[in-house]
Amino acid sequence: MPLFVSLPWKILSLLVGGLLLATLILTKSWLDKLDQDFARQQELMLKKDTQQYQLLNDMLLGRMAARLESLIRYGETDMGSADKVAHLMEQELEHLQLHWQIGDLWLFGANGRLMYGSRPAPAGVIADVSRVAKTQTTLSEIRCQRGCEQFLSLPVLTSGESWVILSASSAMLELLAYLNQSTGAELALLGAESDLNHKAILFKELTLHPPLAASKQRRFRQVLAQLSPAMTLSRMLQEGARVQFEGSMLLLNLIVLQAEPAGPYLLLMHDITTIQQAHQAYQKRVILVATFIVVLLLAIFFWLTNSFRRRLVSLSRSLPLLAQKRYQEFYRMQSGSRPFLSDELEQLRQSAGNLAGELERLDSQVESHTSELERIALYDKLTGLPNRNRLNQVLEQSVDKLGQTGRILAVMFLDFDDFRKVNDSHGHSLGDAFLTEVAKELAGSIDTGDFLCRFGGDEFVLVLSPREDLREIVRIAESVQQRFFLPVKVKQFRFYVSVSIGIATTSDPASEPEELVRQADMAMYHAKDQGVRRPSLYTEQMHQHLLRRNLLEEEVRHALNRDQFCFALQPQIEILTGRLVGFEALLRWTHPEKGVIAPDEFIPLLENSENLLNIGYWGLRRVFELLVQLEEQGLTEVKLAVNLSAEQLLDPRLCSYLKELLGEYGPLANRLELELTERTLVKDIELCLQVMNDLRSLGFTFSIDDFGTGYSSLSYLKKIPVDVIKIDRSFVIGMLENAPDYQIVASTVAMVHNLGMQMVAEGVETRAQLDCLRELECEIGQGYHISRPILEKDLPSVLQRRLLQGIWQWPEN
Repeated sequence: MPLFVSLPWKILSLLVGGLLLATLILTKSWLDKLDQDFARQQELMLKKDTQQYQLLNDMLLGRMAARLESLIRYGETDMGSADKVAHLMEQELEHLQLHWQIGDLWLFGANGRLMYGSRPAPAGVIADVSRVAKTQTTLSEIRCQRGCEQFLSLPVLTSGESWVILSASSAMLELLAYLNQSTGAELALLGAESDLNHKAILFKELTLHPPLAASKQRRFRQVLAQLSPAMTLSRMLQEGARVQFEGSMLLLNLIVLQAEPAGPYLLLMHDITTIQQAHQAYQKRVILVATFIVVLLLAIFFWLTNSFRRRLVSLSRSLPLLAQKRYQEFYRMQSGSRPFLSDELEQLRQSAGNLAGELERLDSQVESHTSELERIALYDKLTGLPNRNRLNQVLEQSVDKLGQTGRILAVMFLDFDDFRKVNDSHGHSLGDAFLTEVAKELAGSIDTGDFLCRFGGDEFVLVLSPREDLREIVRIAESVQQRFFLPVKVKQFRFYVSVSIGIATTSDPASEPEELVRQADMAMYHAKDQGVRRPSLYTEQMHQHLLRRNLLEEEVRHALNRDQFCFALQPQIEILTGRLVGFEALLRWTHPEKGVIAPDEFIPLLENSENLLNIGYWGLRRVFELLVQLEEQGLTEVKLAVNLSAEQLLDPRLCSYLKELLGEYGPLANRLELELTERTLVKDIELCLQVMNDLRSLGFTFSIDDFGTGYSSLSYLKKIPVDVIKIDRSFVIGMLENAPDYQIVASTVAMVHNLGMQMVAEGVETRAQLDCLRELECEIGQGYHISRPILEKDLPSVLQRRLLQGIWQWPEN
């Protein structure tokens, strides 16, 4: 039994989950927004630091350049040569170092010759002078060697119209001091030992450069040690870093001082402890507010649903009383106080009360009608006999009682042949009267202890009480069958019907009742297929036959698409001369696993299949192809006979299809003989005559196949446009031993000749039969004595061996 959880608690749980999820999403979004704002504030701080540095650096460089230019121009009022300018620089150096924070001075001529230097010119200065000489523009660089210094190189035009290049160095203390005052950050200069790629270098590979006090240097090293060893220089330049150090939150921003991978770089360290604390406090307030809202909503909802829960519990405890039919107790439990305002639960309580009243009323009606329902469920309304449901009960009881007695329990399945004709010809009301009458006849033919039921339609099942002898069971079945040899009288009508009976028996108490009925049904259909008026006992071979039949019926539907059908051609010869006059095309099925399947086994499946017409039209096209092949072998007068089913003859597409084949393969109609059976013609004689006349106008000829076995009538023979009559092989085979068969063959030959038709004898299997047919002046014969049917693929080789100048050769010659 599943764990019980109250509905309000389920709803509350869902609400809690939904509120928590919504709160988490909103809170997360809110906190993410705060973090984004905090990160954006850091980006703005980095941008501000960069702008402050650029502003101060540009200001100090401009001031230095202006001071140097003014000094030279002032001194040149009395000095017009470069040498005098150099002398002036030497005199003013101490003043510049003391008051303008200039470190060293160098004066170069236009040709790059050093004219004055407070110390030897570094390689970087010489390179700057070379670039200034080329571009005639001011150039500034920051280099860190003995310490980080800013170098300024500018071209100056002397009063003597000659160019000199003045280079000066300045320590960065003033710039760092101003930057410290404007940003409030602690500053440090960093650089790398060698040129490296920004993306590849790690931040930890940068080192601190002077000027930096020892205490500051130690503090910076401790802070930088907190950074991840994997921090790259490029990431540091783009994002900066936050470091927790000695209870403070520090923001590190890195600025590029020189656009070279090795630096130098300016590190600004801001104390953002106050900002971080404010940010965290705001986050806590957000979380507390969200938590308070969730708790408040849950408390309100719980208070609202608690009363609903009590009413639902009361209703759930009282509803099971209805299933127990304890209606008065239910009414007492629901007679409590009512809410001031009605709601859905009150409507549910009222509906439950109405339901209880209706159930109480229905229970009394059900009890009064139970017996009637049982009778309807177990007995057939039309005949009054037990029905299939009652049969199952009786069979289960009968099988259980078998025990170890060894007696035989028999189940007979009865089906009335041609019952449909009663309904079709006289209507269903008379058909019902017929079933009522035969039910009375059957009930009067059984012994006490036997059980008779109507299974459905015109099917009845008879269960015999266990017998000692199987022969007794068969005798009972035969007596039931013989009872219907006489006509059944229904009102003023007499109906001649037969009954097919299948019998299944068992002595095993473990037998399944349904299986016994199925076996009896299978035996009944076997008896119906055999066409003999005697009961059929179920055998395992019937089951195997049915399985094989069902399997073949499924496979025959796909055989045409898989190219498994072909024709076998049986020669037809002129009996008097032995001349080959034609072939009969016989359908063959070559199964890839089962081999060649007999026509008697698969042709009935085709006749009951929707593929019958498709295979028929395939056969017509194939016959035309074979006629073309025979013509190519010189057999221009040999005919081919192919069978047409009733469905194909009456199919509206037949004439147009044959016209298409004539247009495609040429005028071959006079060499194609269409075979019809007598059963085909009686389907619809008038329509058959119309179709035959239409096809005859195209040049086709007709023959009646298996003459004498169907609905033979001389009246239709004179109507139909037939050229050939084929007498059935059953008469030919027995005509030498059986006088009636001989008389039938002889009279048929004479009749056919009198009607101006040709006679073909099927089933010629001996030389004596052939000689007898020759004496009777039968024109054409076919059969195993002449040749077995020849597969299409073997036809050329057989013709080469057996056909000599148009005469068919057989072993007796």
